[in-house]
Amino acid sequence: MKSIEIKIVKSEEQRKIAVKEISDQFMRGQIEKNKITVILTTDLFAKIFSPRRLELLMTVAERPAGSVSELARSLKRKFEVVYRDLKLFEQFGFIKLTKAKRAVMMELIGEIRLPVIA
Repeated sequence: MKSIEIKIVKSEEQRKIAVKEISDQFMRGQIEKNKITVILTTDLFAKIFSPRRLELLMTVAERPAGSVSELARSLKRKFEVVYRDLKLFEQFGFIKLTKAKRAVMMELIGEIRLPVIA
């Protein structure tokens, strides 16, 4: 299973430094093959990961596969809203969405970790 790490930094300057460090590690062959790292500033993190989206992501982490409809019902949220949020997570590489007959299925790509860099 892949490891998905979201690093949160305070400023755009710190984000650039963190991206450079990861890039250097990659070039030296020091990055795990099964690791995805997303680096966000606190402002961008707050815009992307609202409390409802964090709740959604934590629920997906608890049950990493299933239909989007079932997930939306369990969270008492509209399918369209949950689907939109999952599409955002898919763009970051956190989950995979597939269509199976009349259902949209989701699958968590890996374990999600949120270390904060101060």
